[in-house]
Amino acid sequence: MLAEIKSQSEKRTHPLFFRVTQSLQAIKASDANLNLAFVAIAAANDLITSDAAFDSAPGYQMSERDWFKETIAAGQTTITKPYIDLVTQELVVSITTPISTDKQTLGALGIDVRVSDIYQLMNSHQIGTNGQTLLINKDGGIFYRPEQAPDAKITAANLDSSLNDFGSAIFSGNSGVVNVANRGTPFYLAYVPTKTSNWIVATVIPRSEVLAPLYQFIGINGLLFLLLVVIIGLFIRSLTSLISKPLATIAAAIDSFSHDDTPINLPAGFYARADEIGVLANCLHQTSRRILENIAAIEHHNTTLNQEIKNRKAIQIRLEMSLALLAGAEEGVFILDQNFSCIYHNAACPQIVGLADADVVNINLRESHLLIDENVIAQLAIHERFSGEISHTPAGASALTLFLKISQVMTAEGCYYIGNISDLTLKKQIEKKLNDLKYVDPLTGLPNRLFLDQEATALIAADKSQTASHALILINIADFRIINEAHGFDFGNAIIIELAERLSKSVSDQDFLARLNNDEFGIFKTQLQSPEQLYLETLALSKDLSADLFINNQSFIIETNIGISLYPSDASSYLRLFKTATTALNNVIEDQFSSLAFYNQHINNLSLHKYEIQQQLRNALVNNEFRLYYQPQFDIRDHRIVGIEALIRWFSPRGMIPPDHFIAIAEESNLILPIGEWVLLSAGHFGKRLYDLGHPIPIAINLTKLQFKLPYINDIITAMLAQTGLPAELLELEITERTLMDNEKECEEVLSTFNKAKIPVAIDDFGTGYSSLSYLKKFTVDKIKIDRAFIKDIPDHDDGAIAKVIIELAENFNLQVIAEGVETTEQIAFLKKNQCHLAQGYYYAKPLSEAELLVFLKTAKIGTAATSPLPKIE
Repeated sequence: MLAEIKSQSEKRTHPLFFRVTQSLQAIKASDANLNLAFVAIAAANDLITSDAAFDSAPGYQMSERDWFKETIAAGQTTITKPYIDLVTQELVVSITTPISTDKQTLGALGIDVRVSDIYQLMNSHQIGTNGQTLLINKDGGIFYRPEQAPDAKITAANLDSSLNDFGSAIFSGNSGVVNVANRGTPFYLAYVPTKTSNWIVATVIPRSEVLAPLYQFIGINGLLFLLLVVIIGLFIRSLTSLISKPLATIAAAIDSFSHDDTPINLPAGFYARADEIGVLANCLHQTSRRILENIAAIEHHNTTLNQEIKNRKAIQIRLEMSLALLAGAEEGVFILDQNFSCIYHNAACPQIVGLADADVVNINLRESHLLIDENVIAQLAIHERFSGEISHTPAGASALTLFLKISQVMTAEGCYYIGNISDLTLKKQIEKKLNDLKYVDPLTGLPNRLFLDQEATALIAADKSQTASHALILINIADFRIINEAHGFDFGNAIIIELAERLSKSVSDQDFLARLNNDEFGIFKTQLQSPEQLYLETLALSKDLSADLFINNQSFIIETNIGISLYPSDASSYLRLFKTATTALNNVIEDQFSSLAFYNQHINNLSLHKYEIQQQLRNALVNNEFRLYYQPQFDIRDHRIVGIEALIRWFSPRGMIPPDHFIAIAEESNLILPIGEWVLLSAGHFGKRLYDLGHPIPIAINLTKLQFKLPYINDIITAMLAQTGLPAELLELEITERTLMDNEKECEEVLSTFNKAKIPVAIDDFGTGYSSLSYLKKFTVDKIKIDRAFIKDIPDHDDGAIAKVIIELAENFNLQVIAEGVETTEQIAFLKKNQCHLAQGYYYAKPLSEAELLVFLKTAKIGTAATSPLPKIE
């Protein structure tokens, strides 16, 4: 224990501290004259005492205390000089013995005896009538004399001046008798040094008291003198036997105990004594037994501790071997604390991440964004581990592909993270090269047939319900064999490369492009919108491929053949899809008049029809093939014309084409925008003409969804009014429900602008879209038009319930309502009955040309009530 405690702070934490304290308390309690029992610890420079609460003051240096120096210097059991005890603050002497091994002094064991108790014992012994017993310290101070108080300071100055001349004899270490004089009075001084203490026992008796009988008996002076000397000698010997010899015996036993492992055993008479010697003997015997028991416990503890140390050394050896193994590993290994700061790494770790070894120590990987990002942290929070590939770019170097594996470890000290990284860059490069050899065409760098087959097969196989829509496009270079023979293979390869570049620019990220063989490419398109859209895109691709090629500064034109097959309409598997696409391609090759074709002839014909319509529409504006017709709108209460609706007609070289045959196609190709602007200007000019002729009739013009969504639609309307001179209040814009429901906020802003310009707005085809009462309340509109679908079957096949609801709804929102497609007297009667006052349809007039309308207006005066329906113009 004494060797284990190295500092004052470790004293109380030692497992044997309280056992030692209890043993010391038992020693002290065995006799009331014992002031303190203690053990001095050399290494800790501190004490363990019978006072368990005692702690020495900070900076206490036991090694500088006189009693400790005396004990260590004597090397054996000794009785110290008197001193003030720090624990009890009383004047004591200590009986101490050093505790040591062969190599070092571990400390000392001691008990304190009060000086006052020693004085009490000494005062009980008297020498003659005026004789005195003195206890003198070896350093010259008188420790005891009868008239001296126990707490007096013991210094050399206390030595009587009369004894100064005999100091050398008294402190010589020998016994003897000298004549001394004090204030003229002669004395005899007999002195005997003690063996195991700092004391010299001296007896002083007046010479007159010794010689008085001799004066009476002169004849026996010499005899009396000798007798007195004998008496004094016997007294000193008796005193020595009473105090010094027992103390010497005890000291010798303590000294033997400090070098042996047997209890202190003193003569039996010592234990039977009732004085302090007996108490001390019993206490020392008990203390030695308890110390030996503690020593046995310490030895057992040391054995356990040594085994633990042995185990830990074995673990340490294995740990050092593991660290040595990790240090030489090519894989980077690291340990992070709970804040992701690096507290350990091997040599490979900084090499992999491209940092100096010193820069990795204590670096916070999270704050520096090194290896650890928010995705890794999120995975650790959920699964307590992460493993996967990450990308890392060292400063001034190219990007690396690393494999990171990191796990959370909980210990008694907190949370830690252990991880390892390996550089996969070279492996990825090798894999890419192998993949390129397997899946990449070496000439163009495009994927090859194997890649396209695998990807397309997997995509179709995943579509269990066959709800997806895909297409396979095969592209063949016409007469490529002849090109190679005429210009050489290098020229042919240059054509292939140029063609591959053009195809790459035309293919989206969702599609797959591959070179299938020498002169054939394949495109697997995913998530098709419609066959018509695919046709237009493929047609544009065909035109792009037929553009001039510049090879070796030579312009060259190639022709391509394109075959298209659709999934799942043409085939339910990729193998079948490839066969049908090949069939479509072969059909194109055999047909000298076509460059592309679908496998499905119906789709092929439909797409060709739409394409032809689009081409004709582009020429229609240039060739002035469009005409506007106008259908009047009436107030059925007095048959007064309240407006006209402009309707477009297309007179192509093949004949008149109805709007429902070309408007949708025009919208798909955005041709509706220039057509719509032509309608606005033409109708505006005609409306201004009517106005100038004295017919201020509002003219209704339909705005398509594309027109209404234009960010500059307000500018277009304003420019039209300015260019034609038509008053804004004579222009009415018709917008469908579906257009308004597309983006309510944007529509609200546009309608608000129309309202500020005093341009009326009507909702066309009301009831056929996704009707919502909220938008009628929100939007600034003036009129709703009941679609002809809700009017045509009244009253034979329809009771007009929907029409009634629409009329009531318009009335509630204070909107005008007009019915379209009115053709019979019964329908007019229904509208009148349900308070719908406006109508448009063949009952009054069919759509009229400008000339026909002018004639019609001559018959139906504007504002003039009619008693019967107006004449129809066939």
